[in-house]
Amino acid sequence: MNHDFIDRIKASGLRLTQPRIDIINALKLIDRPIGVYQLHEKMTSSGSKVNVVSIYRTLAAFQELGIVHYIPSQQGFMLCTATCQDDQQTEHLVCDECGSVTELPMPTCATNDLQEQADARGFHTRRIRVEVAGTCQDCTTAKN
Repeated sequence: MNHDFIDRIKASGLRLTQPRIDIINALKLIDRPIGVYQLHEKMTSSGSKVNVVSIYRTLAAFQELGIVHYIPSQQGFMLCTATCQDDQQTEHLVCDECGSVTELPMPTCATNDLQEQADARGFHTRRIRVEVAGTCQDCTTAKN
């Protein structure tokens, strides 16, 4: 298990429980965003006794801690990559063909520009999320 995740959980005051460890370990084995029910199915088939409500609550807490991201276009969660920092926004490259998601750090200037644009319109942002849809290198290569 990634020690950064452990540190974030402990620093937040949450207990490092077996279900939380199981959820992180299950997400580490999945290379695409996954929905709560699909994650529950994978975990129970592997012997975990975590329930759906616990998964929802844990993923919500992990999202606040920057451990997971919710990818709206894929309606699923994925672990945050090593490039994700506490104070940094990220963008996601989402492949229309295979559903893979690549997380990239978003330059601070881009985030600041989006925030300024929102502020100028009197819009109070809660979160800035950017998804870029297209075709990944593997799928592009496979087509050619």
